[in-house]
Amino acid sequence: KVDAALYWVREPGNLLRNSYRVDLLRIYTAYWNAFECLVEAVNLLHPQNKLSKTEKQRLLDVYISQKSGKFTIQDIQRCYQEFVSMGFVGKASHALEICFPAVEEHEKYIYECFKVEDKNQRLYDIRNAINHGEIDAENPDELIRIESRLHQLWMIIWRMFGRLVPFHAPLDSSFGTKDMR
Repeated sequence: KVDAALYWVREPGNLLRNSYRVDLLRIYTAYWNAFECLVEAVNLLHPQNKLSKTEKQRLLDVYISQKSGKFTIQDIQRCYQEFVSMGFVGKASHALEICFPAVEEHEKYIYECFKVEDKNQRLYDIRNAINHGEIDAENPDELIRIESRLHQLWMIIWRMFGRLVPFHAPLDSSFGTKDMR
């Protein structure tokens, strides 16, 4: 999985010599693919604890009681993702928690990937928009938006690499200059 992630971060290097406009989308996608590979690697090394059926039912019962039995579609989706099948968001959140044990770090990265209020700024939603052809590659504002978020994705994956492969990983200046290794 780490080798696969390394492939995806090497691939865009060849594109930087070519047209930047459309290649920015390829670069972003390649870095997201590297992120997915690293998430899988971390989950192989540190599998998530699986909840028993009894534990899942207990959590579901608590959630239902908090909602007074009135569910929205979003509630049903959340129950499924949190109690039945955590999916990629759960796996990625787990991987970020393992790689970045400091709460402020993994919470920041989980937020940047999946919880930013403006869906257009979520790293995961940018990846989905690119993959589903929802990005206008001719629109400079779209390219600026993607480029501005690419740095955050780059920081996350290179710091994850630094947790898996011994090398001097970049420091995220938003956490000060303290080296977290």
